[in-house]
Amino acid sequence: MEADPVRIRQIMGNLVSNALRHTSAGGTITLTAGQTDDHVLLTVRDTGSGIAPEDLPHIFDRFWRAEKSRSRRTGGSGLGLAIVRHLVTAHGGTVTATSDPGVETVFTLHLPKPRRAERHGA
Repeated sequence: MEADPVRIRQIMGNLVSNALRHTSAGGTITLTAGQTDDHVLLTVRDTGSGIAPEDLPHIFDRFWRAEKSRSRRTGGSGLGLAIVRHLVTAHGGTVTATSDPGVETVFTLHLPKPRRAERHGA
């Protein structure tokens, strides 16, 4: 995979930071990497509080917060996941999220591999 290591670190840092914030002591956060013929897949899975089904379509929107009581002073700017989506898109990829509240939340990055000719310098 060809990618900007600083931006990939920022993407994963945002996702792991969110997972840590929403996973109680005794919960788990799992990072995995895999691949298909065309993509590298990176996942962040946690056993935290989860995301309500009605909130899931909005989580990548700028300034959107699931917890309406939170503000910049009490819980972030509402930009973390929007930044994740922007950076993944800039790499030619996509990011998806699934959640079963109280059970698990999974963020999956699909990042394209260089075409075969690009990998071999042809």
